[in-house]
Amino acid sequence: MAQSNGGVATTSRLTLYPMLNANTGIVGFYAFDPTTGFNDITAPSTHSYKVEEVIAGRTPTVSRIIIGYRDLGPVAIICTLSGTNDSQQVVQPVTQPVTLGNQVPTGKLMTKILGMQLTAQNLQFTIFRPAGAGPLSITKVVLCGRVENSELA
Repeated sequence: MAQSNGGVATTSRLTLYPMLNANTGIVGFYAFDPTTGFNDITAPSTHSYKVEEVIAGRTPTVSRIIIGYRDLGPVAIICTLSGTNDSQQVVQPVTQPVTLGNQVPTGKLMTKILGMQLTAQNLQFTIFRPAGAGPLSITKVVLCGRVENSELA
């Protein structure tokens, strides 16, 4: 049985995707070639990790963030740590530009430790990769810190 992709059958196992070219506005069928890397030069990307919930009345402080990634080459990202307080206000987020990867990609798993610090409730970590900033493959993010004693006792 022939492979089907929305009505476009192929015999060479090449998957075609109907897409809009953002530069020219022309719609066409495009193939994804994983051998050319994962650096989207047209569109930026953002990933927000789950909100870290802590018991009511306790306020966490994140002081270190550990990022695990696959080295696909140099990439410039912007990391943001945000949160709220018990007065229902947004706490000023902490933002830090970070460069990951080596000039010659190794394809190996690597670790980067960031010294970002924020004391807030409902902490959330976000990674933003601008268009053309390089290939990015995050494998793990760990927020490290401490939680103060209960304020409701």
